[in-house]
Amino acid sequence: MRRAGGALLVAVFAAAVGCQWWPRADRPGPARASLPAAAPDGAYVESVLIERPLGDDVLDRELWTTAKPPLPAETDVILAENGLRVRVVSGALPAAFRRLLETDAVDPHGFTFGSRPDVVLPTATPPDPCSFRVLPDLAGGRRDVTLKGARCGILVRPTWGGDGRLKVYCEPQLQHGERADVYRPNGDGTGLTVTGEIPVERYPGLGFELTLGPDDHLVIGSPAAAAGTLGEAALTAEADGQPRQRVLLIRGGWRGPPPTDDAPRGRRAVAAVAAGDSR
Repeated sequence: MRRAGGALLVAVFAAAVGCQWWPRADRPGPARASLPAAAPDGAYVESVLIERPLGDDVLDRELWTTAKPPLPAETDVILAENGLRVRVVSGALPAAFRRLLETDAVDPHGFTFGSRPDVVLPTATPPDPCSFRVLPDLAGGRRDVTLKGARCGILVRPTWGGDGRLKVYCEPQLQHGERADVYRPNGDGTGLTVTGEIPVERYPGLGFELTLGPDDHLVIGSPAAAAGTLGEAALTAEADGQPRQRVLLIRGGWRGPPPTDDAPRGRRAVAAVAAGDSR
């Protein structure tokens, strides 16, 4: 698989609310993909990918020894069937994983959500064409999927979780193909509007929602043994002809006062893979 981003040198230090993922001023490397200096009130999310050779002890085994998050049993099953696994690590991250953040982190992003309810965090660009088997829901059967020009990601939709916490909905998605014109009725139904859109494969049956505290880290990965699954397509890269395993690390929070029932939390839906815009 093609590697979707260059390696970044990421400094780590312990803090009461978790860890800092970005380069310090005294370290070489790209500038931090930061949130705006004057970020609006509301939800914010930061993410980074950790990439190691396939079967790495930390990414494939040690990281998943923590207890599973409180997901419905059917959600846990459908994720596992599609080669996906989820954990929430509270407090300090494991020491071995923190060390990997210094040497094996790629593609950091920071997002605010003043005018958008969601965003897709890019995770991998699989080989072209991309082929895998997927079980969209437990009531149906598996199906084979082949997509050209696929780009994988995890949609993240944060909302107020109460008491300083953030509720986060996640769903795997794949953009594929070329931008095409889509015709829809206009607002008053008297005509059609045309917009250019890239096709998206959505998997709402694999969506899940968790509530994160200020010192919680959401980890999404795929086991090395999940060959041929959606999880492998979404969380495996390639470098120098060798497969590389990835995990997506997410944390977030809320700035400003809690929302009220009449306060808008987003004016339009955004479900496009972020490509360099981290604001």
